[in-house]
Amino acid sequence: MEDFNLQYAQHPSLGLLKDFLLEHGTYKILKKKELFSMQGKINSKGAYIKSGAFRYTCVDDKGDEHIVGYACPHEFVGSLDTWINPTQPSPVTIEALCDSEIYYVTYPIVEQFFNTNMETLYIRCILAERSYSLIYKRLLDSYCKTTEELYLDLVNRCSNIQNYITLKEIASFLQVTPETISHIRRKLLQK
Repeated sequence: MEDFNLQYAQHPSLGLLKDFLLEHGTYKILKKKELFSMQGKINSKGAYIKSGAFRYTCVDDKGDEHIVGYACPHEFVGSLDTWINPTQPSPVTIEALCDSEIYYVTYPIVEQFFNTNMETLYIRCILAERSYSLIYKRLLDSYCKTTEELYLDLVNRCSNIQNYITLKEIASFLQVTPETISHIRRKLLQK
């Protein structure tokens, strides 16, 4: 989980995508709790986060909501699924955790960017490869790291996230009980 989205966003070739979003994207401030994307609805937008943070959630067949990810400042927010297949409904809901500044573009605009030349087409491949690598790393971390290590990875990646989310939300993301997170916090404070 360490630097999950940050490694993704800092790949050298992705600097061109960031620059493109900053130059050609639409600047917008999303208010706290405002949705960027809704599960089951078509959303062909992607964005660069200038400031703020986002939560990714998914509701299962039983109606239970699960927190499946976070995006922090200087990272990208959106669902790669919707950029690859813009007619595919979003598999997640993406919600602003606080007032957040973004630069967003729609799929047709980013598709034009990707088709500009071989270098920009390569960026599309990098997005897919990095997504796969980071998801695989997250899977491995879930088996190989302790809950405390996963918790530290999250707060180190997004240092002020604890200001925006509850203990219960962190527990949902790490798939443990709120009591486990409380115990970890107490233990860390004692160190």
